[in-house]
Amino acid sequence: MDVTNFSSQPHWRHCYRNICTDNFVERKHSFPSPFTTSFKTHSRTKKITMSSEVVFNLEYLTRLEESARTLESTPQQRSEMMFKAQREVDAYLEQLSLDHPTGWVIPPKETQGQDKLVQPGQYQVQSGPNQVQSGPDRVQSGPYQAQSGPDQAQSGPDRVQSGPDQVQSGPDQVQSGPDQVQSGPDQVQSGRGPHETEPLPIQENGVSIDEVLRDFSRIGNEMEREGHPGHMAYVPGNSTAPAAIGDFLAASFNPYSLNVASCRRAVKMQQMIVQWVGRLFGYPSACAGNLTSGGTVATMVAMTTARDHKVPRSKDYSRSVLYLSELTHDGVAKCLSTLGMREAVVRKVPVDDKYRMDVNILRKFIENDVQNNLLPFLVVATTGTTDVGSVDPVPAIRAVATQYNMWLHVDACYGGFFVLCNSAKHLFEGVETADSIAVDPHKGLYAPFGTGLVLVRNGTLLRNSNTRQHGNYMQDQLTNPEDWNPEDLTFEQSAHFRAPRVLLPLQLYGVATFRDALQEKLELAKYLYLRLKGQAHIQVVEPVLSTVLFRIPGVSDNTNRALLREITTDGRFFITTTTVKGVLYLRVIIFCYRTHRQDVDVFINKVKDAVVKMELPEVEFCHAG
Repeated sequence: MDVTNFSSQPHWRHCYRNICTDNFVERKHSFPSPFTTSFKTHSRTKKITMSSEVVFNLEYLTRLEESARTLESTPQQRSEMMFKAQREVDAYLEQLSLDHPTGWVIPPKETQGQDKLVQPGQYQVQSGPNQVQSGPDRVQSGPYQAQSGPDQAQSGPDRVQSGPDQVQSGPDQVQSGPDQVQSGPDQVQSGRGPHETEPLPIQENGVSIDEVLRDFSRIGNEMEREGHPGHMAYVPGNSTAPAAIGDFLAASFNPYSLNVASCRRAVKMQQMIVQWVGRLFGYPSACAGNLTSGGTVATMVAMTTARDHKVPRSKDYSRSVLYLSELTHDGVAKCLSTLGMREAVVRKVPVDDKYRMDVNILRKFIENDVQNNLLPFLVVATTGTTDVGSVDPVPAIRAVATQYNMWLHVDACYGGFFVLCNSAKHLFEGVETADSIAVDPHKGLYAPFGTGLVLVRNGTLLRNSNTRQHGNYMQDQLTNPEDWNPEDLTFEQSAHFRAPRVLLPLQLYGVATFRDALQEKLELAKYLYLRLKGQAHIQVVEPVLSTVLFRIPGVSDNTNRALLREITTDGRFFITTTTVKGVLYLRVIIFCYRTHRQDVDVFINKVKDAVVKMELPEVEFCHAG
């Protein structure tokens, strides 16, 4: 076999390793070198004179090989690393039932239930095949037998301990408690010094897996715990065990997943997800899309396609107009700079009394811009605004976009997967007519952060904006013009193989499980709304999805911020404020799959207690909005 032309041989992917790695030293004279036509060996120096000018040191090459082979782990080594890593994960997940979503330890005397009838120790949670159970005296999880009582939690050989005043982990005894770590709406304080929070440095020589994992696990005490049932701020991210396994498999097999010629099956897995999501929204089979690093990149890919289709000449960028509502996510306007359209005009359309884009004002803006020789090219509707959870009237916006030959993009990043729920399907009427959609599996499908998805109704337009022209080094790759490679549907290349983190949970649990989890969040939001609506001194906004806004009316913003501090002061819940149409509200989003009615009952009791402590004047009715 001619090794200088191995790519022309059959099954070269399998032959190349055997020739160029395993047998190179032993069979170094069995085939001619491409650098010379003869060999002259020097046995004492273990060098080969390859020509009169070049001397090749095989001893040096052998030393390099011995070091490089350290990267080739054995099955035993991999099993040991995975076992120890899983032990750290189990210890962290056990803390989610005990600790504050930003790191505090929950006080030991907590009450739950609609009227404080559910006492500590009665709340039992069972999860998956390992049956994580939480009762009055213990938490048990899988083979590692993590135990938790009122004063401590023990997990695995390293004895992670957690009580009301401390968290101890491994030999370095990382401690976290109310005196060490504080987190509230106005401050985040850490009692640890800067040198203690620095990650393990990159060094010339490696260290043990135990030291690496001990260092990494400290992140659990220095992060917002988005998977905590009391994390009700922003739009919390969650991740399931099958999604983590999917990432492990993707990184281990490590296919180049953006080209059919490199791995057809990986491409098919991604396309299956894209087409499934397209069908959820009523898109035709001619749609195309891609998994991205998040909603902003998904939006950017869609906006690039809109730009190329509606504003093909760069000289028109300065008079192009993008229309958003005042509640549209800030990432949309940010994309303009990345697209080279920083000089484009952005119109923020006010919302109506239901926090939806006011279509009449949108039409007036467009008419005025056309009269001033501007070029309306893109309007963005949102199905699930981040601040309120409101849904823009997509059919009416579609009619305006069609009238003025504009591209309609739908931001469904937060709310999109509620389309799975029968009770919410009507909210997505008209989305099937949008030119593009952005949605986040790392929200509604509980995938890890870094998982967005873009859909373009006319897939050809997406392909025209992103088709890759391969360099000469790839000229021998077999290609088929009929293949729709993911690398031709996004600007990304050499991207992470994201499909398994989405596909494995769907395959393992089934769509029905995710539908039920999302429907539960919708019901919990209604439950919270109805319970708060019956409380004196509270004004609450009726939720559309899983976001609930409430406030004390007729008082200053500082008083409402004081209410927030009182609710969150013991560290059981993490919520924030937002300002909508000039009014400050406390904002609760119920989105974590670990959040259930018992958690909402505890939260309601905290709101009631906080209002009582503020000693507000008596009123005969509540304020609901």
